[in-house]
Amino acid sequence: MFLMLATLFFLTGCEENESTNQVNELIDTWKLTSFVNESDNSIITETDFNDSNEITITFNIENNFTGTTIINTFLGVFSYDERDENLTISTISTTEVNENEWGNLFYESLNMGYNQQNTNWEFTYEIQNNILKIYYSNQEYMTFEKL
Repeated sequence: MFLMLATLFFLTGCEENESTNQVNELIDTWKLTSFVNESDNSIITETDFNDSNEITITFNIENNFTGTTIINTFLGVFSYDERDENLTISTISTTEVNENEWGNLFYESLNMGYNQQNTNWEFTYEIQNNILKIYYSNQEYMTFEKL
């Protein structure tokens, strides 16, 4: 009986640690590095624009996020399912005034994930080697690097 309880405790503890590690992968600050279109193998980076600037987003453990495009700020509330790699943004607020082309591309890509039926922004994502990919269509995604 003791062996069965010890095994159950060990397995439960491992599952919690694994889940915590997956959660900790997204919870951090990320810098936008590129837009990738897999269908035509194109990659757009901030160096492709004359007036680009750093865009960052910070996902917090409280399921809110903040970010900046240097020119503007944005914030909101998110949820995610690490098993299915789904990211849902339920609210987003931004100043989005006088944004440059790089920033406009970021906002346009976010808006492509908007689902009018449930009024959320829905994305799939994956994280590998401190690189976050947020897909806004089947073959297009934003690439972020962990800071």
